[in-house]
Amino acid sequence: MCRVPGSPRGRERAVSSCGLARGSWSMLPGLLPLLFLHALLWSGVISWKLTILHTNDLHSRLEQTSEDSGKCFVVEKCVGGVARLHTKIREIRGAESNVLLLDAGDQYQGTVWFTVYKGAEVAHFMNALGYDAMALGNHEFDNGVEGLLGPLLKKVKFPVLSANIKAIEPLASQISGYYHPYKILTVGEEKVGIIGYTSKETPVLSKPGKYLKFEDEIPSLQTQVDKLRTLGVNKIIALGHSGFEMDKLIAQKVKGVDVVVGGHTNTFLYTGNYFDMIILASP
Repeated sequence: MCRVPGSPRGRERAVSSCGLARGSWSMLPGLLPLLFLHALLWSGVISWKLTILHTNDLHSRLEQTSEDSGKCFVVEKCVGGVARLHTKIREIRGAESNVLLLDAGDQYQGTVWFTVYKGAEVAHFMNALGYDAMALGNHEFDNGVEGLLGPLLKKVKFPVLSANIKAIEPLASQISGYYHPYKILTVGEEKVGIIGYTSKETPVLSKPGKYLKFEDEIPSLQTQVDKLRTLGVNKIIALGHSGFEMDKLIAQKVKGVDVVVGGHTNTFLYTGNYFDMIILASP
């Protein structure tokens, strides 16, 4: 768990990619990069505490494994799995007042679960866990747009986001309304804007087809931040899948973003006491 100061405009902003844990909670290596990011976001002169839980690059790893992500033979040494994630999320939601659960992309690909169910398993378990928003990762396009639209976009009960993906006809009319550049969520009595972004390299890394255009992340995000600010939203999270270096650039260059939650490069970040960690691992 890390504490990040609130970021009235002009102050240093928080950047996170991959996950961390604290105290006696066991991090789930290669499975659950789950971050507790306690940000004090400001509304006028009144501080407001928001707990952000996030995952990224889970790659359909739904079952428990050994510590090195192999098959689990000794139950006492098993880690990960959607059941553990559900337990921890429920515990934190019960203890904290304002909680968001976000995913920074690449839920697709990686295990037999995806091979068999082709993304339907992602929608099922993310709905069950009660995610608040998800950014599209490059691997979400591995089975083409149809492999994203049917199994995931049409089934999830939360917004899927990317501000820098633009659909053109004939696809635009088919996919319209199934993903969004941003979403405004009501958390307690406050409004929080979440803007998504996806790696511009996705056409090289995956199979999105010729009717989706991937634009530069920073100008795309700035456009949406400016729109949110005109709507009176002053707590803004950039949630995306472009890698740690881009995440840092977004924090530096996009004016009005308070927190950046990213994935893609599997960069392990931890700012607490090393000895508080039970397991240190990157997916």
